[in-house]
This record gives sequence, structure tokens and C-alpha cells, in this order.
Amino acid sequence: MRYEFFDYILDIEAHSLFQGGDAQQIEPQVFDLLHLLVKNAGALVTKDQLIEEIWGGRIVSESAMSARIAAVRRAVGDDGKQQRIIRTVARRGLQFVADVTCDAAEASVVRHPEEPLRVRYATADDGVKIAFATSGIGPPLLRLAHHPTHLELEWTDSPERQTFDALGKSFTLIRIDQRGCGLSDLDVDDFSTERSAKDAKAVLDVLGIDQVAVLGTSSGAMIAVEFAAMFPSLVTRLVTLGGYVDGRSIRDKGQKFPTEDAILNMAKAGWETPDSPFVSGYLAVYHPTASPEALRRIAHILQNACPVENEISGRDYFNHLSIADRLGQVRAPTLVMHSRGDAVHPLSEGQKFARGIAGAELMVLESRNHYPMPEEQSWHDMMAAIYSFFDS
Repeated sequence: MRYEFFDYILDIEAHSLFQGGDAQQIEPQVFDLLHLLVKNAGALVTKDQLIEEIWGGRIVSESAMSARIAAVRRAVGDDGKQQRIIRTVARRGLQFVADVTCDAAEASVVRHPEEPLRVRYATADDGVKIAFATSGIGPPLLRLAHHPTHLELEWTDSPERQTFDALGKSFTLIRIDQRGCGLSDLDVDDFSTERSAKDAKAVLDVLGIDQVAVLGTSSGAMIAVEFAAMFPSLVTRLVTLGGYVDGRSIRDKGQKFPTEDAILNMAKAGWETPDSPFVSGYLAVYHPTASPEALRRIAHILQNACPVENEISGRDYFNHLSIADRLGQVRAPTLVMHSRGDAVHPLSEGQKFARGIAGAELMVLESRNHYPMPEEQSWHDMMAAIYSFFDS
């Protein structure tokens, strides 16, 4: 396993620290302390943790601890005054505040210094409260995602966090919890794209935004099309990722063993059981190259995003939905992105999207996942295409 930050690489197997490709001299205990901080990047590592993991629980003087901390800082070009990489939290411990990437599949998420999540609420025209949050700096980008989501859990423990932060470098990213899930009102019975589009408009009204680029992912691509058709003057550009024109129940008509029945039954069986193999099992169809740990984190977010009744209702709605008659009403320049090996919503659905929207471009991503994971080259290709398309 190797961790990267700035121009440093911490190679755990080789027990080595490199800067710009050159090996750096580092004492074993200093290496262990750096490893502890890096693998917990963004989180507070308390003094008790330091003593337990580095000194084996033995009594250690403040001066000895301070000397080791100073040595770690010197090893990565930091010091106690700048604290640009390792920050001291007074009377509590240390925090590694640089962004860290890891090349191991089980730790493919970038670890980030925590930014406070500020959740706000818009009120829909029927009184339902819609939760939303913004991050990043730049022109507004509205993300319309799959059902269900959870703003807080996605921010703190999601493989998608790296995507959020990457987008936040160029855009003010607006994320929404659809009604019926996450931090929005849960006691609802309307999961329609029309309702969700109006809810998104209510969020933009609160923010005072009259034009926005839109990113629709998975079933959120259906909502994005509805939004672009209902409010054409609002949408400057549209990108869809892993979207589909016809829900699985429509596509499965006539099949002896409909795939949606299997996925829905696994969701029902495991939704209310923490770490359920049923939920992780069906998620493995969406993300076949994801590590067990990544699948566990995704499952944890979904299972805590809404009650099982809402998951069934939302999934049933989108499975029986077709937006074929709405595609021709989209006027915004559109980029359709779809993974070649998507086993849940095949590439043919992305091709339908591109054929149905006038002037749309289709980009095929070389991934087996429903949408690329951060450790894949296709993720970098996807991000580069998004930047280029929205900037043009």
C-alpha cells in the first residue's frame, strides 16, 4: 500500500518514504507515527492513540513525544509554525491536513481534512422540506443523483467524496437529498421526476440561482431530463452519467427471470440488517470492481438514507418509468456518459439517451462499474470530460 501527498510517497510494504522519487532517511518509529497520521488523514489522532499505537501504552514524556512529532514534520518538509501538513490540536492531539490518495483498492478514497457540512432547507410548494448542501467555489453545478442519498453520510464516508471535492475545485456543487430520503422529509408518497424537478427548482430559488449546469447520475439522469424539459431557461449544460431511458421493469418485459425482481428482493431482505450480505450482494452488480470495504460503506449510506418502504417505493417508480417522450424537449447542450460494462443499465440505454436529445454527445467510459470508481483511469477520463464540457 502506498499513500501519496504533495510530492511524497509513503510506501508501507517497503517501509520507505520518497520525495520526488528519492528515498528519504526516516527512523522506524518516526515512520510508524507518520503512517498512523496518514492513514487517519483528516481525523483527529488523540494523544492516547499515539501512546497506545506508537509506544505500546507505555508512559512517555511530553518532551519525547514532542521530539518525535517534530521529526515527523521535518521528514515531510513541515514544522510547528507552518503546520501545513500536520496540525496540532491544542490539548487533544494531531491532525494530518493534507489531501492523501492511496493506491490500494480497499482504501481508494481520498482522505480529506474535514470541511464542515452546512445543510440548508428549501420548502417545496406542497410544504415538504428539501435538504441541500453546497461545497466548492465557482459557477453553480446542480447534482441530481440516484435515490436514496444522504447528504451527511455521503460527505463523511462515501467513495463519491473524491468526486465531490474534484468538482468543487471548479464549481459550487449543489447536492440535494430527494424527498423521502436522507435529511429531507421522509414521510412522503410522491417520488416522481416531476415532483423532484420542482423540488430542485425550490432549492435554486433559495440560493438565488437563475442559471445552472446540471449533472444527473443513474436515476437522477431521469430527473435531470425532466428538470431541463420543465425549466429550459435555467439549464446551461447537461451531463448524464449512467442514465437510462427505460426502467428495468420496462426492459425486463417478457423475460423469464427479470433482473429487477432479484435486486428488489435482495434489498427487501437485507435493508434493515446492518452489514447485510444481501445489500452488499446487489451493490456488487452495480460496482463489480469495488472492494468489500467500499461496498460496505455504500451499503451503510443507502440503508441509513431511508426506511425500506421508501426504498421500495422509489425503486418501483423508477423501474416502471420511461422518459423517452421527454428527451426531445431538452434544449441544453448535453454530454451523455456511460460505462461500457455497466451490467445494471447497459450501454444501449446511454445510446438511447444520446439519440433522443438533439445534438447530444456520447462518451463511453471503459469501466465495468455503473459509474467509474476513483481508482480507475476511467474516473480521471470522466472528470476531465466534465471539466472540458462545462467550461466550453
